[in-house]
Amino acid sequence: MQSLESKVHNYFSFLEMNDEYSGSVLIAKEGKIIINRGYGFANREHQVANTTETKYRIGSITKQFTAMAITILQEQGILKVEDNISKFIPSFPKGAQISLHELLTHSSGIPNITRLPNIKEIMRHPTTIEITVSLIMDFELEFDPGSKFQYSNSGYILLAFIIEKTTGLSFEDFLNRHIFEPLGMTNSGCDNFKEIIFNRAQGYEYDNKIVNADYVDMSFPTGGGNLYSTTGDLFKWDQSLYTEKLVTNKSLQAIFTPHGFGYGYGWFISSDNNRNRIHHGGGIVGFKNEINRYIDEGVTIIILNNLSTTNVDKISNDLASMVFQ
Repeated sequence: MQSLESKVHNYFSFLEMNDEYSGSVLIAKEGKIIINRGYGFANREHQVANTTETKYRIGSITKQFTAMAITILQEQGILKVEDNISKFIPSFPKGAQISLHELLTHSSGIPNITRLPNIKEIMRHPTTIEITVSLIMDFELEFDPGSKFQYSNSGYILLAFIIEKTTGLSFEDFLNRHIFEPLGMTNSGCDNFKEIIFNRAQGYEYDNKIVNADYVDMSFPTGGGNLYSTTGDLFKWDQSLYTEKLVTNKSLQAIFTPHGFGYGYGWFISSDNNRNRIHHGGGIVGFKNEINRYIDEGVTIIILNNLSTTNVDKISNDLASMVFQ
């Protein structure tokens, strides 16, 4: 294990030196953390280093929490994944044809809201989930619901709206009460630029040199990409998924079933080099992340970083090679 820790540290030190990585990384096996440390800067202007306590926007890794929230509500008898959108949003066009299951598995046919021609302008301004849902309602379906897979943030924004509508709680309050607090995830939440969030990382991108990333108001991607977290908190989340702390094993099986499209509820499910991998990336302006769970071997690899040009896929593959060599 010490040899692996040394290899990983040398690997990231080289990337850091060449401005190819800025973030925090955690690797664990069988519930024990092998390495958890930061590289590069959380804030370059003030020369604040990334650490194990740095909070990063996790982008689409948010979706697995939204999916868990829906699963919790199903166990509480408040809804069923077989329910159609029209049960919760009666005015939704063709909502009677689209189930929550299809939103969860990106098979609804609803286009991705990021395709809007003015999306960059929209994302700069504070909004409400009701306004965002109204934009989604203007879309025409691109295919018959359930017929194929097409990744769509729209579905997860709708799921967040349904969570709020059925519980009377904000998306943030529901996650806090039913996921973050029970798991002791004290360094996770919904990002909000007005709040003072200690140890929050600034996002960066590359434009001939490293520059500040464009501003995005995090009220826009609610449910699909608006959370922040740390490597340590995501490890708590990972470990909880081997237990029934949040939902039953039956529900966990549904979350981690590929459902014909290689996608469960908020997770991609694949086989890499004959190893079963449950994983998801999370890219949002200035950030690019990935969480990988090799459940048969009990290996977890969490990569959080605040430099959007980072080649997270290559890093993920390189780390897996080091762990399994």
